[in-house]
Amino acid sequence: MTGDLVATERIRNVLVLGHTGTGKSTLVEQMLAVAGHGSGHGNGTPTVDHEPEERERGHSLALAMVSFEYEGVKLNVLDAPGGGEVLGDAYPALLAADVALFVVDAAVGVQPQHEQLWRACAARDLPRMVFLNKLDLERARYQDNVDDLRARYGNAVAPVHMPLGIHDQFDGVIDLLHFSAVQFADGRRSEGEVPEQRHDQAARNREALVESVVENDDDLLERYLDGQEPSSREVAEVFAHGVAESGFFPLLCGSAIEGIGVELLLNFVVEECPSPAEAPHPLPHDGPTVAYVAKTFSDQYVGRINLLRVLSGELHADDELICTRTGDTQRLHQLFTLRGREQLPVASASAGDIVAVAKLNEVTTGDILSADGVEPDISRPLPPMGFHRVVLAPASSADDDKLSSALQRISQDDPSIRMDVDPEAGTRVLRFLGPIHVDVTVERLRRKYGVEVQVEPAPVDYLETIRQPAKGIGKHVKQSGGHGQFGIAHIELSPLPRGEGFTFEDQIVGGVIPNRYIPAVEKGIREAMRSGPLGGYPVVDVHARLVDGKHHSVDSSDAAFQMAGILAFRSAVEQAEPALLEPMAQVELTVPDSLTGAVMSDLSGRRGRILGTDATGDGRALVRAYVPDAELTTFAAEFRSLTSGRGELNMYYSHHEEVPDGIAERLLNS
Repeated sequence: MTGDLVATERIRNVLVLGHTGTGKSTLVEQMLAVAGHGSGHGNGTPTVDHEPEERERGHSLALAMVSFEYEGVKLNVLDAPGGGEVLGDAYPALLAADVALFVVDAAVGVQPQHEQLWRACAARDLPRMVFLNKLDLERARYQDNVDDLRARYGNAVAPVHMPLGIHDQFDGVIDLLHFSAVQFADGRRSEGEVPEQRHDQAARNREALVESVVENDDDLLERYLDGQEPSSREVAEVFAHGVAESGFFPLLCGSAIEGIGVELLLNFVVEECPSPAEAPHPLPHDGPTVAYVAKTFSDQYVGRINLLRVLSGELHADDELICTRTGDTQRLHQLFTLRGREQLPVASASAGDIVAVAKLNEVTTGDILSADGVEPDISRPLPPMGFHRVVLAPASSADDDKLSSALQRISQDDPSIRMDVDPEAGTRVLRFLGPIHVDVTVERLRRKYGVEVQVEPAPVDYLETIRQPAKGIGKHVKQSGGHGQFGIAHIELSPLPRGEGFTFEDQIVGGVIPNRYIPAVEKGIREAMRSGPLGGYPVVDVHARLVDGKHHSVDSSDAAFQMAGILAFRSAVEQAEPALLEPMAQVELTVPDSLTGAVMSDLSGRRGRILGTDATGDGRALVRAYVPDAELTTFAAEFRSLTSGRGELNMYYSHHEEVPDGIAERLLNS
């Protein structure tokens, strides 16, 4: 692992996905143990889920990687978090993997994050397989889960294994391809015939397997339809290319915590899953070196670490690559592969491999590093946008000094965090996937960067406008000895269409205000518009005309006419029937058909305006609506609860609208 270049054909990149609590990390730990590189689940310090926040909560919060060798093949196993509020890392990792391994709890079945991530894999045509876990539990169900998976994702879901027993009798699996029983007892593996009492169920599942596989070979399919049963050897020959082309999705089973079925899973990955050379989009070996940053994270000893997937060419220590986003040249110092937090040095990496490099400047998740500076035409998967908005305020002046750099680094670690800084107010509004996501980030800020913050609700970006034309006069006349101040401006205001902002028109004739002072009047009006008469919010969508005024040959100045502009605007806006505007979000919700009514009712209760609904063709509906931003403060978490995590949410700023009078009065008087 630490010396020679590993050939592309001898690499397997596996992304482990699933809902929180399905046993993903336990499975990864057992894979390491079977390969001779760990002690298994519950023995010693975990290789993955080693961060304090993960150990406290008992589940993954960030992407982890373990690289190890098994049967002469290098496996790069990426363990992605499965919680609805920490899914951000799973999406960028899709481009680093050649197969996705979905772990399903046999006692629970398919859960919302399975559905969401399965769709994300399907959109990229990423090969998929399923490991039905926890068959040792009392409530575990095998056949119900197989039937449900095939109902959801079609007959392409192919049962390769089935439990020999179940619950407390679970001690092995039936290999449906070879129709043999593989039993594990006292740490030993033995093979034999399928027990008589399991024969009928095994035969039905083997038939389902054959049906799934022959769809990928025209000759086999034709013979099968003519009643000729293909041999195990013929079916096995279709396996590799069928998996690589997403022609079918193998289903294996076992118990990660008991170690049953894990060895068979590893064998299957090595023998049947595609290498980077066999993936749907094979990687060029001889082109310019191109690497994709699949993850950025911080190590308290090494600093920033970037996880790189080599898309083409080869990577060597001390190579110089150009970050296509910034144009900066980056020197790759020591390369290493990861086994949890353990760093194993390597000298080079071939196309398809995944390695890590430390201390690259301003390189973050999703970036492309290229030898010639040319960015390849690839679609990069983006994490879901966060919609839970909060302000993170420093707890003290000492924290204020460190907060900006800490937030920048932590948002590079977690690309699902979005940060907007208001330079005038000095506030930092951050978007998260939910309150748990906020809590985890606050804990990391404290532990990794020594920054204490206070979490506050994000302010709503209210604006003000006018409803009718009005006139105003601004007089700034002062005489206090020596040069005085003299400026008089007459203006007319009129409403503009929503979103037009501000326009200014000079209608001065006869030089009553010299041309050199006209810009000062406009500057004064713009200054006054920063704070409206209702709640001190910025005023927008106003056209101002400067129609008359007076000047003094000695006492007039830019400052005097700027103040005249301020006073004229304040005089006019009070008479122009000012109104409060609120930001409106366009909300797009994809939900199961059965929940459409409940979701639309919830949106209506938030003063939402339904724009329409469309069937997506997979038993779900897309609901589109405009909803006031003020009503969406906790919507992301409540929507997840309402849909039991089965809905997908997308929302973004659309426009500002007038706040209804009754609600505006309540807001302004609160």
